[in-house]
This record gives sequence, C-alpha cells and structure tokens, in this order.
Amino acid sequence: MEITKELRELAKFSGGTLPVVSVYLDTQWRDQHQREQVLTFLTRHLRQARLLTLEQAEAQASLDADLARLEAWQEKLRHRTLEVTAPGYALFACNGAGLWVELPAPVPFENEFTIAERPALRQLARLDEDYTNALVVLVDSRAARVCEVVLGGLLSETAFNAEVPGRHKQGGWAQMRYQRHVKDHIDRHHKEVADYLIACLQRQPHARLILAGPEEVRANFRRFLPPAVQPQVLEAASLDLHAPETRIVEVARQVLERHEREEEQATVELLLSRAARGGLAVVGRQETLAAANTGRVHKLVMHRDLRHPGWRCTACGWLGEEAPPAACPACGGTPAAVDLGEALVARVLALDGEVELIAPDPRLAAYEGVGALLRYK
Repeated sequence: MEITKELRELAKFSGGTLPVVSVYLDTQWRDQHQREQVLTFLTRHLRQARLLTLEQAEAQASLDADLARLEAWQEKLRHRTLEVTAPGYALFACNGAGLWVELPAPVPFENEFTIAERPALRQLARLDEDYTNALVVLVDSRAARVCEVVLGGLLSETAFNAEVPGRHKQGGWAQMRYQRHVKDHIDRHHKEVADYLIACLQRQPHARLILAGPEEVRANFRRFLPPAVQPQVLEAASLDLHAPETRIVEVARQVLERHEREEEQATVELLLSRAARGGLAVVGRQETLAAANTGRVHKLVMHRDLRHPGWRCTACGWLGEEAPPAACPACGGTPAAVDLGEALVARVLALDGEVELIAPDPRLAAYEGVGALLRYK
C-alpha cells in the first residue's frame, strides 16, 4: 500500500473553486450493530451534504456527482456487494477535477466526513507515520520463522528448517571436530535466514526487525546481519518458535507502539533543545505558521488532536490564525475558515515537508502543542 505516495499527491491537489469530499470510515466491524453505525453515519452526512447550495453551477455539479458516487458506494456496502476486508477506508472525491481515491487501511479510522477546497489529510498523515512493517524473526539452532506483520495483522510467513546433526557420544578430538561440524551447520542455517531478511529489507528498507529466541542463538544469528541493518533490530521479544499467529501479531504491535512512543519523545527533545539554542527549530503557533508559509518546515511536530480556528487563502494557500481577514495579506486572495491543525498538515506536505503527529506531550503543550524542525532559518 503506497500511503506516502498517495498522501503527497493528495496534499498537492486542489480543486480550485470545486469542493473536495473527504471520507474516513471505521470498517472494522465486529458485529452487525457496528456496521449499521457506520452506515448511519455516512447516510446522515450524505443527506446533509445534499442540502448544500453552492454559488457556482460547476461546483454544484461536481459535488452532486461526488455525492451520487458515494451513495452508490454506500449501497454496495449496505448490500454486501462491496468486498470490505480492511479495518479502515478513506475516500477522496472531486468529480469536476477527476479525483476519486479509495484507500483501504490496516487500522480503523475515526468516522469523518468533510467538504472543503482541499482533501482532509490529518488521519491519513498519522497512518502514514505509524504504518510500519515489522519482520518478526523467531529463530533457534535448527529452524526459523520470519513473519511480516503490520498494524492490522500478519501478512506472510516463511519457514526455515535446517538439517543440523544430533548429539555425538565420542570424546576428545573427535568430539571437538564434531562440535565444529555442528556449529558450521548452525551458522549456515543462520546465514540463510539472514540473507533472506537482507533481501526483504532491500524491498522494504523501513521495516523493523524483532528477534525472538534463546539469547545465545540470537547473538550468533545477529553476527550475520550487516552493520547497516543492526539499528533496525528493535528488541528481543519473548516468543516461542511455535507461537500462534495471534500472539506474534500482539507482541509485534506492543513493540512497535513502544518504539513509536520512544521516537516521539526523542523528536520533542530534539525540537525543544534546538529551539532553545536558537537553532533550526521553532515552537508555538505563530512561529510555526510563519515557517510553514515560507516553506521552511522540514518536519512539523504537532499534537495529533490539535484543534484551533484559522484560515487559508483559497488562491495561494497562505495560513493565518483566528478569524479570516477581508483579504489574504500575501496575495490579496479570498481567505476561508479552516481548522489550523488540519491546514498545517496539508501545507507542510504540499511543500514536501514531513509530518509527525504525536500523542499529547506536556513539554510541547507548553508551546501550544506545535513546533517545527526547519530546513533553514
């Protein structure tokens, strides 16, 4: 799933005067009641959207076509002719500009329905940041399992079995030669698994490795991983070689979430220390807005639930706080009211910056929950 590619393309998309409909749905249904809740949510918002009257005929025609297509999508969902296998779905539509994007997700979204001049991307940006594959490696001296895990579950599994000689009753030099012979078999087994992992990481360079197995076996196995791969090993998990899939997925989820929290804390520490020294970082809404407007943001660091009134120029994309002015101070265009958190995410992504949406952090909360690492001053 090319989340990053889709996210950046959507961030650069603008329908101009045409409305863009963004829909996020939780389709992780455990029972019929949850399914009906999602259908009711979508029905209510589609009905409300039908009551909108836009000034321009072209914009109204585009919106009407989008709503009709979403209603048809919903009917397939209602009558189960639409195969829904993902825990979450995101849809983006702007008929007049030829936009229809349908993205299944490995985790459920919060139900959201938005009509604006640009796609609503906060939830997709958070998914892009959190969407980390893990290769869980369960290894011993004779066998191994490599399981590819994402947030929603297990994607694939590859098993390895080595023909390692059993115990030998001879002593002396014969025993020593035999032990070396066994060690050679174990090393070949571990190298085979390591080579497979290296090939996997060439295709998925950002995947994490989670090792499980006896301590001395893990230590021997890691000798066959190149130095560049070693930092991707998160920790040694307490998993048995014969652990069921559900246990593997749960342990991987815990490890990835813990690692994510550690990375968030490290990012906040870096942001605040740079800002305190007057380096390439700013904190607070005003400074972050100024950096975003001038394209200086390398990485936006923001509380994932930040909400604040703001405005965005419909012509040049300039952002501001509080109520919209009569005209954009940058280009004289028409400002429109937006949620500032959502608008900052879209602005930074559109200018090829990165976004890290973090759990509420008291240190960042002291600076209104937002800051940015900069490309330049």
